[in-house]
Amino acid sequence: MNYFISRDTQEYGPYTLADLQRYAASGEIALTDLAHGEGLTELTPVAQIIGTIPAPARPLPNPAPTIDYPDPPNLHWGLVLLFSILTCGIFEIVWEIILAAWIKRLEPLSKALVYLAAAAVCLVLIFFASLATAANPNAHAYTTVFNLAYTVLILVGRFSLRNTLEQHFNTAEPLGLGLSGVMTFFFGGIYFQYHLNRIVQIKNAIRMGIHTP
Repeated sequence: MNYFISRDTQEYGPYTLADLQRYAASGEIALTDLAHGEGLTELTPVAQIIGTIPAPARPLPNPAPTIDYPDPPNLHWGLVLLFSILTCGIFEIVWEIILAAWIKRLEPLSKALVYLAAAAVCLVLIFFASLATAANPNAHAYTTVFNLAYTVLILVGRFSLRNTLEQHFNTAEPLGLGLSGVMTFFFGGIYFQYHLNRIVQIKNAIRMGIHTP
């Protein structure tokens, strides 16, 4: 049996029953459209001819992509302190560079890695300048310059890292991070790691659906 669809004074068809079912399922024919055909004495809604077919689901907009940022390095801050003491502070500088390299992957505009790497270079130069001074006292001036450059670069690097950490964990990952300027000045990477250990705990708790105050 063939059917015709009447819509806005226009007539479309003929359609078989299978056609009506297929077009209704795709949304091209509405279940409320009126149709007539053999055996029908008056216009009849398509729904009565083909039975109830679920209306096609409207496609949902694609959700905004979520970014799963990598966790911070999670060495316990106490170990960072211990290794720094055992290496006369060298490990702390290395650890700050590791933190700066990690945060640069998250925040590419961060300059902390550049400053801290330059400070590490100055530290190497101080070592060689000290050896030179032992052989030639006139080389002492170079050691002084390198020490001054190291001090400036390590502090600028630390505060740059502090600013990037606060920015990231209050915007991209709003976990609420505030870092003291005084603690940053004196303890740098050890102080940062104390807070990053806490950040990792919070992120793990969120993943497990546990509320963390």
